Amino acid sequence: MSGRRHAVRRETLAYWPVEREDSGEAVGLVTDMSEIGLHLHSKHRFVKGRKLTVRIMADPKLSGGDHITLQIKNAWCRRSEVSDLYHSGFIIVKMSPEARRELHRLLQAFSYAAPRDRD
Repeated sequence: MSGRRHAVRRETLAYWPVEREDSGEAVGLVTDMSEIGLHLHSKHRFVKGRKLTVRIMADPKLSGGDHITLQIKNAWCRRSEVSDLYHSGFIIVKMSPEARRELHRLLQAFSYAAPRDRD
């Protein structure tokens, strides 16, 4: 595991849609995440340092709620080498205790430790 990462990244078994909390606009799809951050595939190019309040639209049977609201901050963004999408890493900067429980429940129910983080 990288010295910069402080939590085990977990790859999702499905790509969960993420939308802006204020407008409902699609932001991208979660491809992996941890309790401190997430990785998105998106049509949008994000500026490093930009903050967004978003909702992860996961199945309520997995997370306990119909969405998980988080404030996130872009840490990096780069264009995909094989598509017109961007890959972006975000740090979770704010979430309610309820959102933290739902995120933890979702991570346990429908994800697995990323192979690169297992050792």
